[in-house]
Amino acid sequence: SRIHSHNFARSIASLTALSMGLILLVAITGAVCALPRSVRRANYDALPEDVNEPNMDLIFASAIWRHGDRAAEAAVPGREQFDEDAWNFGGGGYGELSPEGMSMHFNLGRRIRKRYMVNRQFLSSAYNAKEIYVRSTDYNRTLISAYSNVAGMYSGFGVQGANFPSPDAVPDWPAGYVPIPVHTVDIKTDLIGHPDSPCARQDQLYELVKQSNEYHTYINDPQVSKVLKYLSEETSKEVTIHNMYDTQNPIFCEGIHIDELSQTGANIEDFYPWFYTGDVPTWVDWIMDKDEDFTNGIANPVGVNGIDVAVEIGKIRSGDTLKMLAGNVHGVLQCRDAPDATACRHFYKKLRYYALSAHDTTVSAFLTILGVKKYIIPEGYPNYSAAVLVEVYEDNGTKQRFFKVLYHADKDSDFKPITTFVRGCDFKSNLCPIAVLDDLVKKYAPETDVVTLCNTPLDVSPPTTTVIPVTGPATTSIPTTTTTTTKTVASTIQQKDTTTSSGTSISIISTIFFIVFVFL
Repeated sequence: SRIHSHNFARSIASLTALSMGLILLVAITGAVCALPRSVRRANYDALPEDVNEPNMDLIFASAIWRHGDRAAEAAVPGREQFDEDAWNFGGGGYGELSPEGMSMHFNLGRRIRKRYMVNRQFLSSAYNAKEIYVRSTDYNRTLISAYSNVAGMYSGFGVQGANFPSPDAVPDWPAGYVPIPVHTVDIKTDLIGHPDSPCARQDQLYELVKQSNEYHTYINDPQVSKVLKYLSEETSKEVTIHNMYDTQNPIFCEGIHIDELSQTGANIEDFYPWFYTGDVPTWVDWIMDKDEDFTNGIANPVGVNGIDVAVEIGKIRSGDTLKMLAGNVHGVLQCRDAPDATACRHFYKKLRYYALSAHDTTVSAFLTILGVKKYIIPEGYPNYSAAVLVEVYEDNGTKQRFFKVLYHADKDSDFKPITTFVRGCDFKSNLCPIAVLDDLVKKYAPETDVVTLCNTPLDVSPPTTTVIPVTGPATTSIPTTTTTTTKTVASTIQQKDTTTSSGTSISIISTIFFIVFVFL
């Protein structure tokens, strides 16, 4: 029976290695071939479910999330069908969190409660001010997302008279509501929570990006030029790669809330038929997704003008976020190892959970420097209420410390482990040594702070020339693919990305199969 057990164990190990290899293969293939947004979730769905780590003590957990569903931040340029007065929820006005957005984060808070209070008994069931700290960027939508999230964690589970007043004292107090503090800082200098805060060095780096061959190819793509020209003519405003968001995002937000806005039963396509014509939406998404890659330094891995653009941009856009997270981790570990030592700050003595309520750009930049975005979100930004958890564990026997990274993709998702894709981590394990986290900090964290870094010019000045996209003659025709083919724009994009990366694709796929073969 021992032999049969051994063979069974080997079979299970082989199947595990095979499944991990196939998961990694699916993820890498999705990163190399530009998947349409409609199917990009396949990478996330292919990930295995999370499991409890045997013989491990959970020491600390940190969360970074995107706010929930919101109103548009402005009207569509040149087509102001729905001005600011049309948005009534969340207090009214542009950019405010919707009741759906509040619901998203309340439910995410319930998931966090289930993970840390119910399943693991890691946090106290009732609110303990020393155990958790919640920070938010200084936007109404991120602040209210945070309040909604912690309400999901604690409301209905507090101690009357301790966490909230008794009905005798305050008869109208909302039943079971437990108020939790959320902290914030000035948005102008908050590069921990807001990667797009003003930063001269980041602007200089982007000018370098614009000189790269990859950017030249992107901005001079004839289809990109056609789309920009077409949108400019339809909106009577100049639409560029850098302001296309001002057209796409209002239409996206209005589309979600069109019933509330129009109250006529009309569809969003009825208001913007020019946008929902042919392959225009597909191209708009693709253009914006590529620009986001350039903004985060993903599209320039080899550097520009002798500067490692990906690393330098990563330092600004998420280096301080990573530095803060690692600082919290080591602060908690110091107090765990020597609670009476002077190095143990009072703040960390009982801290167990730290959360940052922020934006899609925050989550995207953080996933980028971890090295996982291209695998789990190869196209576009994280969804509303998307969240990253970073957990720290200690081995009961060896006392070694590890970290685990998990991702919550959207309102309908649970937490799935993505540690296997983090730079420097073993793809066979959901746990990674703390030393790998420290290595990432050494690579991406600013030596001083990000504000000082932003005020420090690059050593090499970028060229002053700017690449101008090919424009061609003015036209009012709808941008489509060339008439010599019946392929859609989406397939053209996928073919283009596959063609330019075919050598890399074959090399990566061969490597994965080799790894799987070795383990089998």
